[in-house]
Amino acid sequence: MPIQSESKRKHIQRFLTLKELSLPIFWFPLVRIMVEEVFSFTSELILIIDRTQWQNTNILMISVAWKKRALPIYWKILDHKGASNLIEQQAVIRPVLRLLKRYKIMITADREFHSIFLSHWLKKSHKNQVYFVLIQRKSTSIKQGKKYCQLSELKVKVGTAKLLLNQKITKINKVGTYNLLVYKKQKDIDNYVS
Repeated sequence: MPIQSESKRKHIQRFLTLKELSLPIFWFPLVRIMVEEVFSFTSELILIIDRTQWQNTNILMISVAWKKRALPIYWKILDHKGASNLIEQQAVIRPVLRLLKRYKIMITADREFHSIFLSHWLKKSHKNQVYFVLIQRKSTSIKQGKKYCQLSELKVKVGTAKLLLNQKITKINKVGTYNLLVYKKQKDIDNYVS
C-alpha cells in the first residue's frame, strides 16, 4: 500500500521539529560547498527572509536567490502563530551571515520585516558587509525639514519612484539615517529602505 501524502507531510513536520536537528552541524557544510560551487567570492549574494505558516507549523526562513529560485539556507520553527519578532529574525540571520562572511550580502524582505530596529541592527553590526532592502509601511514616519510626515503623505506620481537619501526614519532616537526609495503603484505606495 503506497504512503499517503498526509502521512508524508506529518513525517516531514516531525523531522523539522526534532530538537536534535542541528542545522549548523549537518546542513551548513553542504550550504558552504553549494555556494562556493555556484558563486564566486566576488559575487553579491541576495538573501531573502520570509515566514510561512504550514498547517500548524510557523517557519521563519532565510534563502539565497539563484536563477529565479529561493534556495533555503537556514530556518527556525517558531513556537507561535503569526509574525516573527526582532530576536527571532536576528537568530535566523546571524548564523547565515557568519557562514557567508566572505561574500557581499544583500538582504531583502517583505513588509513583515519592516522594523527600523532590524534595519539598525543590520547597518550597525555589519558595516560595509551587508546591504538590505526592506519594505516599509506607508504609515512609517520620516523627517522632512523640521517636521515628521508619513510616507503616504509624500507627493509621488503614480508609476514613478523618488529616491530620498539620508532620511531619518521614525521618531525613534539613535536609529540613524537611511536611503529610502518611494514608489507609488496605483493607489498604494511601496517604500524600500536601505
